[in-house]
Parts: sequence; C-alpha cells; structure tokens
Amino acid sequence: MARYLIAATALPGHVLPMLAIAQHLVGLGHEVRVHTASRFRAQAEAAGATFTAFEAAIDFDHRELDQRFPQRQRLPSAHAQMCFGLKHFFADAMAAQRAGLRAILDDFEADAIVVDTMFCGTFPLLLGPREQRPAVVAIGISALPLSSCDTAFFGTALPPSSTPQGRVRNRAMNANLKQAMFGEVQRYFDALLTCAGLPALPDFFIDAMVRLPDLYLQLTAASFEYPRSDLPASVRFVGPLLAPASRDFTPPDWWHELDDGRSVVLVTQGTLANQNPAQLIGPTLQALAGAKDIQVIATTGGPLPAALGMAIPANARVLPFLPYDRLLPKVHAMVTNGGYGSVNHALSLGVPLAVAGATEEKPEIAARVAWSGAGINLGNGQPAARQIGDAVRRLLSEPTYRQRAGTLREDFARHHALGEITAALAALHKAAPESVETA
Repeated sequence: MARYLIAATALPGHVLPMLAIAQHLVGLGHEVRVHTASRFRAQAEAAGATFTAFEAAIDFDHRELDQRFPQRQRLPSAHAQMCFGLKHFFADAMAAQRAGLRAILDDFEADAIVVDTMFCGTFPLLLGPREQRPAVVAIGISALPLSSCDTAFFGTALPPSSTPQGRVRNRAMNANLKQAMFGEVQRYFDALLTCAGLPALPDFFIDAMVRLPDLYLQLTAASFEYPRSDLPASVRFVGPLLAPASRDFTPPDWWHELDDGRSVVLVTQGTLANQNPAQLIGPTLQALAGAKDIQVIATTGGPLPAALGMAIPANARVLPFLPYDRLLPKVHAMVTNGGYGSVNHALSLGVPLAVAGATEEKPEIAARVAWSGAGINLGNGQPAARQIGDAVRRLLSEPTYRQRAGTLREDFARHHALGEITAALAALHKAAPESVETA
C-alpha cells in the first residue's frame, strides 16, 4: 500500500473533493494524511485519514475572510478584489504551506502529494529537482484555466476558436491580458519565490498551476471542456467527482408530488454564495410562481435567509438541503450560480441548466454550459425574474437542451473519477525515483 499526502486550500469547494479522494484511498488500504485548515479536521478524520493543520498564520476559517482582510471590501472593482485575493490569500500562503508540507514529509514518506488547483505550496517543490520530492498531482476542481492557442483568455468567458483568425485573437488576447490584468499578480508570485531563493515561475501563474505538476486530473469529461490542440499530455480528464450516495434518507411527506407529471425545477446558490437569496432564489420563485405545470425546489445551503423577503409560492418548496443523488433524477431543469460540482452533477444525470455565474470562475462555467448546448448562460449573477422564467421555459420546451445534456451524461458515464485517480496515482508510484529527499 502507498502513502498519500493530500493538501487543500481551506475553502469548502476545494477541500470536499479532496476529502472524497482521501476517503476512497483509505478504503483501499492506503495511508492518507490530510493537510488543510483545522476546521476540516473532523471531516478528514471521519474519512479515515490522519490530519495535520495548517500553520497558525494561515489556519483560519474561510467565513472570516472579510474580517481578516477588511481592505479587500474597500477596493473599487471585482477585478481589484480578485487580484487582492490571489496575492494575499493564495500567494502569501505559499511559505507557510511549503513549511507545513516539509514538516509532514520529515516523518511521513509520501509516495505522492495530491493538491487542489489553487494550492500553491507545491510550487517550491515543483521548481526544484524532481528527485528531491514525491510526485505531485493536482486535481482540477473547476473549469480548466489553461491558456491555449485555441481558447480566449480565461476569465473573459468568450467561446473558443481554432480558426486561423480565432488563433490570432487568442494569442494576442492571452499575451495582452496576462500582463494588463494580472501582471502585478505574476510579479508578486515571482518576488515571493525569488526572495525564498527559488526560481521565478516559468509560465503565467495560472498556467503553472496546471503545467508544473506531474499530473493534472480534471474532474469532468473532455466533452465539457474546450478542446485544445496544445493540451499537455499531463492533463487528463477523469470524469466528475460526485458526492457519495446518501444514506438514511427519509423523504419528506410531499416527495411523491415530484412524480405527479409537473416539471420539477431546482434552484440553488450553492453552499458558499448563498447569503443573498435575492440574487437567484428569490427571482426564480417569483418567475415561476403560479405556474401550474411547474413545481420549484429551492435549496438554500443553510437556514432560510431572512432576506428572502417574499412569501413562498404555492408551487414551491424551500429547504436547507436535499441530497442530489435523490433529487436530481426527478429534476427537469436546474437554475444555478455555476458551482462546478453542482453543474457536473446535474449534467451527469442529463439535467439541462440555466447558469447565472458572476464571481470567481463561474462565468467560465456558465460559458461552457452554453458552448456545450446543455443549457443557457444567463450572463450575469443577478438576473431578472423574467429572464430566468424565459430561460427555464426554453429548457423545458426545446428538446435540444435535454438532448445535449443527455449526450454529456453518456460521456460522463464512461468515467469513474475515483477509480481513474487511483490508477493514475498507482502508475506514478511505480515510476517514482527510488530515493526522494524533500526540498
């Protein structure tokens, strides 16, 4: 059996997929150590892994980010806030993450380090000699951000193009926007590395997150990602990583109504961006209120927010949570803010989507839904009720959306993410150098 060190950025959408991998590896008899913020200790240990918390400097609760970085909220634009986060949440964590990894590796001889996309503490290892570190495997937990001659700059949410004219556009856009939008962030990463006696990154920092690891395993099927003729061989698609099957589920007394012939529409803002239900849940309830042929299920990811500010329509149910493996097979369309896990789970069951992505990488996920033909990109994070209503009725009435979602479902079904991740790790273990000294 092998030993694996799993390190994750301390955000739920980053940690939870890594814990699912940890639990699977433990179940196969491997020894697993998890390294992330201490608030995830109980979940890591419940998965059967041992746990080492981050160093104190970076061991804080993600729900306290605004209090910890109050200056971020005062910045004038979403882009400025994003750059601040990249510098002070991700880049600044590198030194403490590196120290944490080194301390663990002193007494835990890992055969591989497995990290989420944005965990930058492996950069120092990856920039050093290969024989002085274990294999490093990154897990692509969101849309693939890698630059390509065939894709527009990640973040613009523009469709890909591999025509001669499109490639000219892509090359110019990638070169210009890397500098214009993120040149300051690039210099910040490089300065931290060189101050630590390490080389600067050999590539744009986002591309380095994909290219530097020995393997990059993307959690979707190739049909839900833009094709790239220059995709590195180290990037592999392993299919979606779905939540484990729910246990001890007691259906509510109205559950049978989901099979009464009406179309079921699910609306969710996920587990993090759910403090303001007026962004998506409220407008969807308003848009579909009174529709006799539609019933709406809204999941809030927590207690019903007081800010909902409206009576629940007679054709709607609002709940904190329902397990997707039970609910999604009964859903005919889904309205979402574009969380990668939720979108992949819906597509794995052939559910077409209306996506309102506005923050982080969500506009890129929304763009991929539209590009794939499996849904509608609403184009902003707070669409009007009429826009949502029109989109939902199109998803329900125009068969091409469900047909394209069904094609993706078939492609997803060819994969088993946990099995493919395990096989990739095993192959790396067999090919690893005989002697490893940590950097």
